[in-house]
Amino acid sequence: ATTEIYTLSLHDALPISLSYGKGAAFMMVEKLIKMLAQLSLVVLLTRFLGPDDFGQLMYCYAIVSMLGFLNSMGMENILVKRFIDFPKEQYSYLKHGLVIRFVFSFLCVAAANVAGLFLVDDSARLLLFIISLYHLAMPLTVYVWLYQAMGRSDLAAIGLIAGILAGFIFGLTCLLLGAELIVFAWMYLLEFFVAGMVYLYVAKNKIIKNAVQISYESSASLIKDCLPLIFSGAIVLLYMKVDQIMLGKMVNQTEVGMYVAATRLSEAWYFVGLTLIGVYFPKMLSIKNNQGQTAYWSAIVKDGRWIIWGALALAVVTSFIASPLINFFYGEVYAASASVLVVSIWAVPFVYLGAIASKMYVAESKQSLVFWRSCWGLLINVILNFWLIPLYGAMGAAIATLVSQAAVGVVFNFFRVVPGVLRVQVRMVLGC
Repeated sequence: ATTEIYTLSLHDALPISLSYGKGAAFMMVEKLIKMLAQLSLVVLLTRFLGPDDFGQLMYCYAIVSMLGFLNSMGMENILVKRFIDFPKEQYSYLKHGLVIRFVFSFLCVAAANVAGLFLVDDSARLLLFIISLYHLAMPLTVYVWLYQAMGRSDLAAIGLIAGILAGFIFGLTCLLLGAELIVFAWMYLLEFFVAGMVYLYVAKNKIIKNAVQISYESSASLIKDCLPLIFSGAIVLLYMKVDQIMLGKMVNQTEVGMYVAATRLSEAWYFVGLTLIGVYFPKMLSIKNNQGQTAYWSAIVKDGRWIIWGALALAVVTSFIASPLINFFYGEVYAASASVLVVSIWAVPFVYLGAIASKMYVAESKQSLVFWRSCWGLLINVILNFWLIPLYGAMGAAIATLVSQAAVGVVFNFFRVVPGVLRVQVRMVLGC
């Protein structure tokens, strides 16, 4: 069947530099709204639910979100690259990505609840099930990647903002009505569902004109290319969430609440840098294809150094104000979270450096290295957690996360597995 995409009306309406700049601005606004909404809800939830119930909610969410790798299929970088390299086949890749992800979203729901049989008490099984349903709405985020490839991240931001506001209003209403813990689980599903509906509306009117048939060969080819990133995504999510699971099993869920209260303040900043990196990745690929390797490296350094410097400045400032910050947001009952925040905030620069390195691996078709790098990070994280959590609790988990992020983001590149990555990272940090 014929495929026609309205690329001219969406992409060529703006010059490429202005297009990516506008997209970045919209995505930054979206992340700012998300940070404020999530932080407000976390603050209210910690005070309304207390460490025990808040810890249980976050514990169940950690179990479900660990399966995000199976839902996303590691497709983001692969599809963005294909959207750019093969513009006439954009809708074909979009539709195949949607179908594949919808199939795997049902597997995610099933897997989360099977895991719950071993990891949660009977009283929390329904809570876990409701939270797991958000996987069914996640596949529609494929549209975000298409908009990013077209330099129209502003369209992606519209859907994301709508979802965030819907989830926030729902959560706030539940708090005002004094709802039971289980009602709050519906927030996650509502956020993704509303965002997905917006994407479908925008796509119907501005992207898709003609349909294409789903091909088994094309689906198999796409899955094959994504396999290294699927496994690496699994490893990444494991070592980002395994600390909460291990805290819950080795200490208690109150300790999980203390840990999450602190790390939510630091992890909120992950979205800022990762969003900018995602928005500008298509621009870097275009420079690489049209201007060569040297210009490509220079462009990454030019745009990336501001992200890294911002993360370092954030870490320094937060280290000095951690205690009053925790007390202001959560109250004295969460005072122990301050030291966790001081450690976890220093993971932000390493997360950004690692994300830029991952993009460079994919640009050189070396995505299998992302998997091996992630395995290394997971191994370090789990070993340190087994050692440090019994000694220091939430603080030990924070130290393990920081060390593993540094190992993954920077140390791995000392092996020079992809030429230029370490040099680009050094130049970004030094600003030269």
